[in-house]
Amino acid sequence: MTSVATVECPCSYREADPLFPGATGYRWDCEYVSHGLADVPSSCWAEHPHVSQIFLDYNDIVAVALDSFTELTDLCTLSLSHNKIAMIHETALEGLDSLVYLDLSGNRLKSLPSQVWQLTRLTHLYLGDNSFTDAETFNISNLVNLEVLDLHLNHLSKIDYNSLEPLTRLRSVHLYWNMLVDLPRMTENVLLEEVLVNGNALLEFPKYMFGNLTSPLTYHFVDNPAYDVWATMLLPLPDRSHIVMGFDVSVWAEDEQQAEELLQKDWLVQDGLSQAIDLASLVRICGSRNEQKQERLPPC
Repeated sequence: MTSVATVECPCSYREADPLFPGATGYRWDCEYVSHGLADVPSSCWAEHPHVSQIFLDYNDIVAVALDSFTELTDLCTLSLSHNKIAMIHETALEGLDSLVYLDLSGNRLKSLPSQVWQLTRLTHLYLGDNSFTDAETFNISNLVNLEVLDLHLNHLSKIDYNSLEPLTRLRSVHLYWNMLVDLPRMTENVLLEEVLVNGNALLEFPKYMFGNLTSPLTYHFVDNPAYDVWATMLLPLPDRSHIVMGFDVSVWAEDEQQAEELLQKDWLVQDGLSQAIDLASLVRICGSRNEQKQERLPPC
């Protein structure tokens, strides 16, 4: 006999998706619901409250109410991407102590409840393609287990300089297509594998940006107003790293030895159209005669 709860619930109860955290449990699948959900169907959860995954992507949800996710103590993955969410109640995520994967991308959010920064088990946080303009209330440094941070396609002009330092497990940082004028420090994030900062408003790049990286890095910094970068920014990148930069950028070495070290690196260097760049043609040495002939004022 089919229960009333099953009839009323627009979601499907299935085995967990093996590609997401909580893969050994079960999930509520509420993606692409016919005509689009306008609210979180919280009445479903009572039937199977011990699910490990909930997917609510591609609906028309506009707000996340106070009681949207109560008593879901085993929930590991919560995905609300590609809705119309403009507001999340301050305590809507309270009690989700097992949550490690949170996707709020593709919405209309301008702010987040402080509870997000108390989800200290999070390893994946996706906030891209929203309407954030101010990251001052983002307590990113509290999420010490974070491995993936996605803030792309917002309107952020600044992220606290030291906010990423405590995140020693961080592997991927997506900051592209914002309005950033400077970058957070990443010298302590030695596990980084991907840093995308292309399409911002960066007028200069830090002289020292990365620490002793343990893996090849995909590093995109094309489409920024800055034309000069320091060799010291790039030198920590291990061999087999992939760099995407402008073909008109000057890479400044402090001396000939540093320039030679740069050119000995085994990197794939391309422009924004995936065309190969001859790094040697972009290297400049501070104090050299060529430096004196530069049209732009060198950073030396």
